[in-house]
Amino acid sequence: MWKWCFLFFAPLSLFSWLEGEYELFDEPEEEIVETFVDAYGTRVVDFDEMDQGIVLETKQIVIPGYPDAFNPSIVRWGGSLLLSFRIYNYETKTAHQTGLIWLDEEFNPIGEVQLLQMPFFDENCRMKRQDPRLFTIGERLFVTFNNVLQGISNREVRRMVWAEVFYDDGEFYALDSEVIADFEGIKDWRSEKNWVPFDYQGKAYFGYTLIPHKIMDSENWSIAASTRGDIRWDWGELRGGTPALLVDGNYLSFFHSSCSVASVHSGGRRVQHFFMGAYIFSGSFPFEIQKISSEPIFADRFYRGVPHKTWKPLQVIFPMGFIADGPLIWLVYGRQDHEVWVAKLSKEKLFESLTPVKNK
Repeated sequence: MWKWCFLFFAPLSLFSWLEGEYELFDEPEEEIVETFVDAYGTRVVDFDEMDQGIVLETKQIVIPGYPDAFNPSIVRWGGSLLLSFRIYNYETKTAHQTGLIWLDEEFNPIGEVQLLQMPFFDENCRMKRQDPRLFTIGERLFVTFNNVLQGISNREVRRMVWAEVFYDDGEFYALDSEVIADFEGIKDWRSEKNWVPFDYQGKAYFGYTLIPHKIMDSENWSIAASTRGDIRWDWGELRGGTPALLVDGNYLSFFHSSCSVASVHSGGRRVQHFFMGAYIFSGSFPFEIQKISSEPIFADRFYRGVPHKTWKPLQVIFPMGFIADGPLIWLVYGRQDHEVWVAKLSKEKLFESLTPVKNK
């Protein structure tokens, strides 16, 4: 197994910062490294050359009036494709609003963008929402995101929030939000992000961690199941990405991770790169992970393109949602905190690439 990542240690609350806060200061540029050598003597890595053929095609989704939309999520709801995305506000330099737009079957926008209206005021949270993900429970539409708790002055502590989404007279609005402020295993100082929602028999559950694979019950926020698989991943800590969907009788989801490497995409500089992989877990209790990627999913142009300025030097792809369509998987992801993309994946090749997991 090639070991590309340089590990570093920091408080977990610091790790929670590393995903796109625009208000934070820019870090100084790191020293340029002319070569990156792994155990096999390989020079600076080109991830485009590591394309496994899982991704058949990629397409940027350009949303009129929102040139820097990013981190999309997608559902099929009411028979149509609905896309959500984060909106970057140039005046405030923040990205806390959520846009929604219908797509046709070719993933082209239809009609006008609608802002997700959240007419509730939650005294526990500031208005600093991040990374909304759409998901369905039966025929009902929900959104989950993270937000910053009030009353903590020396750092940001984030908690997950979820709410049901309604559509009426051409407008989307979220009601009955719940801040998940107290749950089994909570650590007061640790921010929470990237929980993995899924529908099991008409009830919402959330994947909390991958190692071990802990599942939260949305009724009382206790750990409903916990299993530990023998998983090897050398590309940073495994974190949630997309909601999980039933595919061929089991749940499929895509995760993300990140670590610092030098690549041709970063100009030979050692910077933080984000990666994605997939995993399958059982379609019933105890929801043990059955198969998982042993290396990131790569594709041409994942890391090539417009060199958008990010809050610090980054190379970002960020999976947020997918739909399954027969032999194909359509995965939406954000690129460089400034773009929305969709990737067409071969389900057969994806499943063949996954490594069986032995649970202890």
